[in-house]
Amino acid sequence: MLDKRSAITIAGALTLLTSLVACGTADTAPTSENGLTSLTIGSMESNSLSFPYTIAQEQGFFHGAGLQVDTVTATSGPQLTAALIGNTTQIAIGTPENVMGAMNQGQQITAIPPFGHIDMSLVTPADSGIADVKSLRGKQIGVVQRGSASERFARTVLSSNGVDPDSVTYVAVGSGATMEPAVRNKKVDATVGSTSTVVMMEDHGIEFRTLASPFDGTAGELGDVGLQTFWTTTEDFAQQNPDTIDEFCTAMNKAAEWIADDANRGPGTQSLSTLLQIPTESAGRIWDRTHLSWSPTIDEPTWTANVDWILGDGSSGIPFAGAVMPECG
Repeated sequence: MLDKRSAITIAGALTLLTSLVACGTADTAPTSENGLTSLTIGSMESNSLSFPYTIAQEQGFFHGAGLQVDTVTATSGPQLTAALIGNTTQIAIGTPENVMGAMNQGQQITAIPPFGHIDMSLVTPADSGIADVKSLRGKQIGVVQRGSASERFARTVLSSNGVDPDSVTYVAVGSGATMEPAVRNKKVDATVGSTSTVVMMEDHGIEFRTLASPFDGTAGELGDVGLQTFWTTTEDFAQQNPDTIDEFCTAMNKAAEWIADDANRGPGTQSLSTLLQIPTESAGRIWDRTHLSWSPTIDEPTWTANVDWILGDGSSGIPFAGAVMPECG
């Protein structure tokens, strides 16, 4: 279940975002003046996790599928899930820890493609003297916040390498701008960061050694099956608007295919540079590590593994058949 902090965060986000006006109602997708179906979409602001959504807009994939999208941006997963639950949006990007927590509390949410592969790496400054995961015993690891998916990632990596996860100290360092000073000032010995966060710190002169990452096969089974994001809608909206959901998936899956094609690296890195407000060279390094991260489908074992990882023992479980649209479009 969601812990108290997550529940409070979602409630606060809902209060914040329900003041925004959605296009249409919770149950139906209206038609715009130009004959396209209108959708209000919740997306992350200036975040590489929403990159396929940006490409779908820029490349005209939504219009090609018969959709006109209006975007409600937010800075966090809890805000986006709250907006979806409160009918401010009809479809929204979601993170497993927030969406699965809400599902486990009884919220009628459906996960839809594309499904984003886990993007977390455990890194240490090159001058730390830490050579491998086993060297982290007794050290301090930076995580976004205590109890977050980044801490669970660190714990899982430690355990899979024979290190007691409780033998280290976890320090909440936030992400991006707040993580960097903690690393630079030696407040932590290693940290868990997304590709874009690590690249940003590298651009500011910090050299890293990667200890565990899904991108080089060193994060174990979690690195193979872990999810970072997927898209979501409510069960009611999906049931009453199956064609609209299919059109959304069509556009987004085309965007994921476009990103996966390295022939699009040039315009893709320029788009990513604009989205993240970073140099094109930096965007290129993010592209090279992550452009194969999105899939148009998911199978039941992968979903179940993520539910078990996020919710752990004591959860009611989230059946695949009732919660996931494994493929569409």
